Amino acid sequence: MSIARVRLEEPPTAIRPTELADAAAQGRLRAANRHHTEPWDPIRDTSFYSESGQRLELDLDRRAWASGTAYAFAVLDLDAGERLVGRVALSNVVRGPWQSANLGYWISADAGGRGHATRAVRLVVRFAFEHAGLHRVQPAIIPRNARSVAVARHVGFRLEGHAKRYLRINGTWEDHDIYALTVEDWERIPPTM
Repeated sequence: MSIARVRLEEPPTAIRPTELADAAAQGRLRAANRHHTEPWDPIRDTSFYSESGQRLELDLDRRAWASGTAYAFAVLDLDAGERLVGRVALSNVVRGPWQSANLGYWISADAGGRGHATRAVRLVVRFAFEHAGLHRVQPAIIPRNARSVAVARHVGFRLEGHAKRYLRINGTWEDHDIYALTVEDWERIPPTM
């Protein structure tokens, strides 16, 4: 199933599929935000925070999009000349009877608190249901990550359960709360765009 690479906007935020040309900007952004994201990420090799490391990540994004297993987007701040400020991605896409994907997102520390994460998540959910034909999107969030929890709730995700030692984050097996939103839920949420 080939899914069009679309750009979506909810000013002052936009999302567009990641591109290999993002390597330098994404490398700088990852390096500048290393301490901001480390508590919520797996342990990463130092090379991950470089332009060449991000070029590898972006190539994986491209391949995953082509195979239909993931859809990664750059988050842009339209008020800052379309500056790259984060990432939002649907991963582990499963078709067949499940039609589901996991959701991950992060926004740079200097762009946080301005609604970019909420708008980016709302846009990627719109992509999931209106473009990719998915039925369910689910983020798994460490309960103490209050900002991510607030984003999920603000978009309309419901808490479905608690998974013990779900993912190895920053070297520790962390519990996660599982949130979900289905296309039926999405259709009941009033449009904001």
